[in-house]
Amino acid sequence: MKRFIIVIFLLFCFNFSSQAFAANGAATVYKVTITKIELCTAAPLANKKDTTCTGATTVGTGNKTFNVASVTAGTQVGSFVSTTGLPIGTTFTHVKPTLTREFTMKGYVDAERVGGQSAGEDDYCFCRTESDSTYNSTTGKYKSLQFGKCEKTAALAAANAEENTFWLQTDTVGGGTTICANAACDSGSNQTTNYSKDITSLTGQYGLAMDDPDVNTKTFTQIYKLESNYTVGITAPKIDIAFGTDTSLYAYEWTDGSCYLDAYYVKSTTTISE
Repeated sequence: MKRFIIVIFLLFCFNFSSQAFAANGAATVYKVTITKIELCTAAPLANKKDTTCTGATTVGTGNKTFNVASVTAGTQVGSFVSTTGLPIGTTFTHVKPTLTREFTMKGYVDAERVGGQSAGEDDYCFCRTESDSTYNSTTGKYKSLQFGKCEKTAALAAANAEENTFWLQTDTVGGGTTICANAACDSGSNQTTNYSKDITSLTGQYGLAMDDPDVNTKTFTQIYKLESNYTVGITAPKIDIAFGTDTSLYAYEWTDGSCYLDAYYVKSTTTISE
C-alpha cells in the first residue's frame, strides 16, 4: 500500500504589521470555496509568492463551498477530488489549490490587550464575529480589516457570535488598509495601517508559497509539498482529509473596547492511499 500526505489548503490573511499582542481562537464555522486543485511534478518556488505548478494535472474543478470546521468537511472535500485517470508513471511532488477570496467565519477570540481590564469588566474584549460587519466603501473589500464586537465574557461572545463574510486581503504599504471602527466601516474613527500576510510561516505544513492577488482578482493560489513524492500506479488512490480550526480566527484589540477580525491558518492534511 502506498501512502502520502498532502496539505490541500490553509486559509490565512493576517496583519503582520500589527501582530504584537494579537490573539488566535477557534472558528466554529469556516466556509471556503475551492475552484480547482492541481497536482504538480515540480514547483520552482522562486519566492514565497511564486505558485507556479510545473507539469500540472487537474484533479478537481468547479465552485464548491465547504465548512472546514465541520466534522464532515474531509469527506466533502475528498469527493471534490478525482484521482481516476492520473497518468501512470508520473511522479507528483507538489499540490496547488485555487480558492475564492470570499469566505465565512463564526467564532470569538480573547483579544484583550488595551486598558488592563479583567474578564467580566466593561471594555474587556472577547472579540466576536458580527454578521453585518463589512468593508470600507473607499478602500474596498480587499483592503479593509473588519469590525469585531467586543464582549466582556466568553459566554456572551460564544452566544452572540454570528456568521460573517470576510475577504482575503491584498498587501498594502503607506497605510493602504482601513481598520474598521464600526460594522458599516464608515466611522470617523476608522484608522489606517499597512497589511502584509505572514508568509514567514510558509515553510511546511502551512504550505510553501501563496500569491498576493491584486484587487481585480477574485481567487488566490497556494503551493504545498507532498510529504512523499507520489508515483501513479494502476490503482486509483483513496483520499482521506482532516482539518483543524482551533486557532483559525485572528483578532486584535486596536483601541480599548474595539477590535477587528481576520482569518488565520486552517490546518489540513490529506492522506492518499492505494
